[in-house]
Amino acid sequence: MTKAHLVVACLLFPAFCLAQPPAAVRYQHPAAYPEPESSAVWKSLGASYVRKALKDNALERDPALNSRIDAVMAAVGTAAGTLYPKYARSTWKAFLIENFGHGAVAFPGGTVLVDARFVRLLALSDDELALVLAHEVAHVVADHPSEKLSFMAEKVGRDLAPNAGSALHAFFTQDSYALLFQPTARLQEREADAIGGAIFHAAGYDAQRALQLFDKLEQIERTGNGARSATHDSAAVRKRAVAEAIRLSSTGARPRTERR
Repeated sequence: MTKAHLVVACLLFPAFCLAQPPAAVRYQHPAAYPEPESSAVWKSLGASYVRKALKDNALERDPALNSRIDAVMAAVGTAAGTLYPKYARSTWKAFLIENFGHGAVAFPGGTVLVDARFVRLLALSDDELALVLAHEVAHVVADHPSEKLSFMAEKVGRDLAPNAGSALHAFFTQDSYALLFQPTARLQEREADAIGGAIFHAAGYDAQRALQLFDKLEQIERTGNGARSATHDSAAVRKRAVAEAIRLSSTGARPRTERR
């Protein structure tokens, strides 16, 4: 697996990347590249993962599991389109990949990749899957992929990153950029919590059953089998934060994004 495959994920297995929702969204960099250009670059990267999985015969073959993920993805995608009209016509497709190495990650264009081993190891219910997928869709809704490219344009300059493709390549070729991006990545996770909670609630799944995901992750943390990320809080903290985000959504409150 390439360095790009190691650092692109927004949600690292087994550390499910949910954290505390912020009071406001003020950290976003102005878009450095036109949205179609930025989206196309990320969409191409997502497609490359799928092609690699096909080549490696790594796509999940279990019809029942694929049927489950398709149904949950459809519900979550519909909910996202209801809350955020920009995505009302979006088609989301989740691909289960064996030993993908990440819990899940979403790309502009509607591709969501999910580690099949992650799903099996934690015996994820449909409610828990909905929470995972809603969080990942939230990253796209909040334009986090574009944010990462804009960050790179600011750091390396437009001379070295004249287009979105060169900005993405620069991010993946030097580990130092990932370290510099960590504070923004932490804020992105928090925003995705808030937006993901709203999407999850709109999808109609059971919050109490979904939040059991964090109990499973906490058990992994206690046994020392889970890697911790600098951008993620403990499972216990995440559980409280996401529960609050869902509660607020149930009152009619909806988190805003600065770019929609």
